Amino acid sequence: MRSIKGQGGFTYLLLLIALSTLALSLLKSRDEVQMRYQAQQEAELLFRGDQIRAAILAYRGNGDGCFPVRFEQLLIDKRGRKPLYHLRQHYADPLTGSKNWGMILDPQGRWIGVRSLGKGTPRKKIGFRHDPKQFAKAKTYYDWKFQVESDPQAPLPSACGR
Repeated sequence: MRSIKGQGGFTYLLLLIALSTLALSLLKSRDEVQMRYQAQQEAELLFRGDQIRAAILAYRGNGDGCFPVRFEQLLIDKRGRKPLYHLRQHYADPLTGSKNWGMILDPQGRWIGVRSLGKGTPRKKIGFRHDPKQFAKAKTYYDWKFQVESDPQAPLPSACGR
């Protein structure tokens, strides 16, 4: 009888060790999945933010020097003889899922860029295409600014007739 109890205790111990190992590996894989998901979200934010920044720059370079005031103007620019499409679609912020972005305005109210309204701390710190110093030192995603240079000589939004 003693040997059966001893073997049963040993079996339970092995089972406990196996379950603990399984639990630890599941936790580790969950962390890896979360890190991969965050890296994908960051990559998508960088892509979409850069597309919007480039669209603002293209809009500004097309004709009258005005900055856009709405996303719709980036989707279809009707200022010329032929409509131009500076932005493929009204991208949603990948961190919030919303099409509402933090609008960056210059001191005179010109729309010069966007930022995410998502919460969290970026993991990525190197390898940025635009303004690598500003992105690398960002403490939150809100600090990632996708913007063009302000131009104090550009017409004010009220003078652009839109």
